[in-house]
Amino acid sequence: MTDLERPADENSALLPRPRTMTSAELRGYVLMAASALGFATNSACVKALALSGLPALEIVLLRSVLQLTLGLLGCLAHGANPLGPHDPRAFRWLVARGFFGAFGNACFFYAVTAMPLADATVVFFTGPVFSALFASLLLHEPYDLFDRLLSALGLSGIVLVVRPRVLFGGDGGGTDGGLMAWGTAAALVGAMSGALAYCAVRKAGSSVHAMVHVVWFGVLSLLGSSLALCITGGARWPSGSYEWCVAGLLGLSAFMGQALLNRGLQLVPAGPGMLVRNLDVVFAFAFGVLVFGEQTGLLPVVGALVIVLSTVAMGVRKWTA
Repeated sequence: MTDLERPADENSALLPRPRTMTSAELRGYVLMAASALGFATNSACVKALALSGLPALEIVLLRSVLQLTLGLLGCLAHGANPLGPHDPRAFRWLVARGFFGAFGNACFFYAVTAMPLADATVVFFTGPVFSALFASLLLHEPYDLFDRLLSALGLSGIVLVVRPRVLFGGDGGGTDGGLMAWGTAAALVGAMSGALAYCAVRKAGSSVHAMVHVVWFGVLSLLGSSLALCITGGARWPSGSYEWCVAGLLGLSAFMGQALLNRGLQLVPAGPGMLVRNLDVVFAFAFGVLVFGEQTGLLPVVGALVIVLSTVAMGVRKWTA
């Protein structure tokens, strides 16, 4: 019997069936989109406190205290052990997630104080590029030549965002060149550290409650920022109702962003799941322009589009593979 003579239902059985998204995966994407808004709000709070004169380390410490407190309350409400399951393997990845997440967060906070909010967020959101690389090493996800080309394309978008003087001349986008360079380096290191943290969440497994990840992030961040402040000098706490209100929103938005992200990562694949976080870039541009009056030009927008489109293309390809 030829293919033309086969019944329609028999022919259709020979075709590859399209992958259908489960309800759990859809819920995971919704959670990660909500986490993007939470993190963008958190970044805006960091920028507001920095403009008010609060140094980056103090902001990290403040967020750590608030997030750890809310994380412990969340564990209590859900009946989860804040130390995690009695599994040495999961425990190791919990510590790794807390360390890399806290270090990446501190680097990003410094970048926000040294650069325009949108630029710092865009550079930091090269994270999916590094996430794909680290996922291939740690989670054994495919990472072929096309992925490498997309990674190079995404990283090249940083040049358009940062606009280094050696290539573009002028004032390097209106920000002190040295400060911009340090901020860019911090955002890149933060992106790599964040990518390792996301892989650690996946390695720890879905048996670890999302609130436990929040607690470990808060613990490692608190220890690290406290040690750094002991070395560099005393901390300055917020003063006045404005700074305390922004600080409260800082902790709440960080807690919501972390909790929603951790749960979302447990429900969706690491590569495609991180694409939804690119909404953070959109929110950051909106906050930067509408709240802080930051000026942006054509090149930063093009660079942001290059970064976002390269990470989207990489994720869609992995999703349909």
